[in-house]
Amino acid sequence: MNSPASFFSVALLLLTLLSAPLKANELWYLGQKIPDVNRAWNSADYRELLQALKTIDETQPDALPRRDGSYTGAVFERMVSEDNLREQMDIYQSLDYRREEASRILYSLREIMRLYFDFSAKQQPYGREALSLMRHSLRQQAVLFELTVEFWLTLPESDQQSRDRLEGLMDTKSAAALLASSSLDYLSLDSQFNPDVLELYAYELGKTFPELFVHLLPDDRARLLTKVTQQSQQHKLPAVRQAMETLKPVLEHIDRKAREAS
Repeated sequence: MNSPASFFSVALLLLTLLSAPLKANELWYLGQKIPDVNRAWNSADYRELLQALKTIDETQPDALPRRDGSYTGAVFERMVSEDNLREQMDIYQSLDYRREEASRILYSLREIMRLYFDFSAKQQPYGREALSLMRHSLRQQAVLFELTVEFWLTLPESDQQSRDRLEGLMDTKSAAALLASSSLDYLSLDSQFNPDVLELYAYELGKTFPELFVHLLPDDRARLLTKVTQQSQQHKLPAVRQAMETLKPVLEHIDRKAREAS
């Protein structure tokens, strides 16, 4: 099996064939400059990619990077790579910097998702990619929440209990719950996604979902548990039902421990 590094390198070579001669460390796709796929991305890279994809989406039909694309697979894999989270979790970096990076990247991911989802279509043209972006956004949201809690714990107790701080923390939890709920709702759109795409998404969601679930408010956890239970019992695809059935006891354990600790 080829290593991720070799995969990125081969794809980089292929992408250069689609563009004009390059300067060092520059990569272009369909006339748009995109970040180097051979290194981890930061918020500036995601912002650059977002602008490039917006232009491509407006001028080139069906040309956004694909998860398994021969030329663009490396671009998409870098877009949702766990490596991009490492700097945010580096304790030797400023906490303020890491929080800002996480917030900006999450914003870019949400905007990129808007390009990949098309709810006016009978079937999602970028189904596999759109759901991969949703799963990675959940992971990014979980990291942002962890950094937010870490920041909150550094505050004096008087600041922790201030109205503005508590409202900010609740707003963060509400946004996280909304994203988590939306991620489950996509499982119900079986007419818009191919079965194999939904099955893979359900499996990957089961691995990512608990990281965000643990931070949510009790009422939100209860609502999400109800959704997971419904999907485990009622979804038309056996593999999706199995993935949700496997996820359910994990979430129940997290919820029980959180209630005992409160």
